Amino acid sequence: MRRTLLRMTAHDGVPLSAPSSGRAPELVYASSFPDLVAVVPSLLGLHPRDSLVIVPFLGARAVGGFRIPLPKYLGRSAIDVLACGSVQAMAALPRADAALAVVYTATSFAASRGIPLLELGRAVLSRLEHTPLGIIGVACVASDGWGRYTEPDEADHPRSLVEIEVSEAGLLARAAAPDPLDLAQLAVLPHVDASDRATVAELCSRNKAPTADALSTVERWLMGPPILRREARVIQILQSRPLRDQVIMQIARGPAIRSFVRREGDASTQDRHDVENVALLCGSGPGPDRQRLERATTALARAAALAPMAARPSVLTVLAWCWWARGVGSLAALHLEEALHSDPGCSVARLYRSVFAGRSVPEWVIDGASDALMVSARR
Repeated sequence: MRRTLLRMTAHDGVPLSAPSSGRAPELVYASSFPDLVAVVPSLLGLHPRDSLVIVPFLGARAVGGFRIPLPKYLGRSAIDVLACGSVQAMAALPRADAALAVVYTATSFAASRGIPLLELGRAVLSRLEHTPLGIIGVACVASDGWGRYTEPDEADHPRSLVEIEVSEAGLLARAAAPDPLDLAQLAVLPHVDASDRATVAELCSRNKAPTADALSTVERWLMGPPILRREARVIQILQSRPLRDQVIMQIARGPAIRSFVRREGDASTQDRHDVENVALLCGSGPGPDRQRLERATTALARAAALAPMAARPSVLTVLAWCWWARGVGSLAALHLEEALHSDPGCSVARLYRSVFAGRSVPEWVIDGASDALMVSARR
């Protein structure tokens, strides 16, 4: 077995496009099955805890993977949904010709008296067998070992996790890649000082939301260092529905939005811009600037932590959209639920929840992944 895995940033439920820097991804060669399993977190760009991961291959190449979170209760219907999801994930990349499936769980072989989540592993294998895809393997990584559902010895007796931990391919992949995202950590808003929250609350209560200089305020906030006064102004801006949509456009498109604002008196330009905005908000069309999205998720998480409780839902909804635009749908869902918990009547959070339910992965993420897979196969 010799597989070539191109390290590209990837997230949550999907493989992602090539890095925005345009730099060619790193090549990592996996010569054994433990090597393949070892590089999965680096391919995904996150730690896949309690997840079903599907890695599409084209020939011997892979560039990322799909992560499907496991529900707390795995009944028959949930298993069927997950198994079906593995096939749907592969269908999103029709040029892929083989699949690797890995179940990650905190349970153990000892507690399960064999390989954990056996019914799920068998269901995924069965669904993949009914497709024309090659099956590289269906494995489980548990708390006390790992194994393949298709290998009787491994299903009864776990292989050591050390095989994965010391894999040379895994070590090279980790060295070549940014640290994987920790979804559990990112699901919690960052710690901020109580005095900073009080300062922001005071600033929000006495200042009116800026409008004329909203663009420049947002740009300085996004690209500059954290400044409480500026963060308070952005929190105020996000309380306005039209300005909130404008902030998303600015995060996604960058300074180019400024030229539109200066000429928005042109009705035809306005109509075209509105269509483009709706498409972007719904996950269609050209993808956002990845580096700006990454900066925005960090800045918005801090802004949400600083915001007064009444103002927090609006910030959380924009944060959720940015994570969804990056392909991290599970984080987007968590932040939307937090917004709705704070304000059950938050119409924007409900709207985005409907959008994300209808399109769990933005179009640009899938298109970028498909292109990257084709490019990798030619290298």
